[in-house]
Amino acid sequence: MSLNLYYIRAAIEARTGQRLSFDKIKQYLVEEQLITEQEIKANPMAHEFAGYGRYYFYTPETKNDFTVAVPNDPKSYLNRDAREYFVEEEFDEI
Repeated sequence: MSLNLYYIRAAIEARTGQRLSFDKIKQYLVEEQLITEQEIKANPMAHEFAGYGRYYFYTPETKNDFTVAVPNDPKSYLNRDAREYFVEEEFDEI
């Protein structure tokens, strides 16, 4: 069985207005016997995204550290005009 916790969390949030943690979602899925613990462990989409850092690594030979830090608020890196263009309310009106 294939599942994506991000889609499941989004569906629950859209329906109930509550944003559940991934651990809570997994707990409920197992309790309702929709999936087993083994299936969760075997499914890469059943885990919270940990970033792209695992695909890049530090090599002592080249002294390169390819870890990636994702900012909490990417819009803060945009200039003022760009930030004003990407205001959330504009998307709600469409």
